[in-house]
Amino acid sequence: MFEMFERLDLTAMTAAQIQPLEALMPATWPDTWRELATSHFITLLSAPQGGEPDALARLAVALTLGIAQDIGGTQPYIPVGADVMSSARARRVIELREQGLSYKRVADATGLTESRVRQIESEWRKLQMAQRQGQLQLD
Repeated sequence: MFEMFERLDLTAMTAAQIQPLEALMPATWPDTWRELATSHFITLLSAPQGGEPDALARLAVALTLGIAQDIGGTQPYIPVGADVMSSARARRVIELREQGLSYKRVADATGLTESRVRQIESEWRKLQMAQRQGQLQLD
């Protein structure tokens, strides 16, 4: 079984670290493509096998274009699942929301969209409720 590894946190990365990817993404790319490419790039950079950043950036772009070709024009649902808090970025989203930051400020701080911040928070709340309900005495 594949085990997910700890990924780098986008908010902790420097512009120089992201530059190999930024150099390959045209300004005309939709935000969704940029988010996918960035996610791919961070995952590839974080992977134990590693690699040269320029090559990983090219691979991230290729993966993004493949997704656009395969499922572009559709609205696929990507479930977050119970592993939502295993992501350092998801944990950061919850920390910032608990500090009272707005969805926009959290999105800006984490490199996510406001919609994605809301999804993470919603899934986290569902997990919290399920954990609390699992502790209820029902007799």
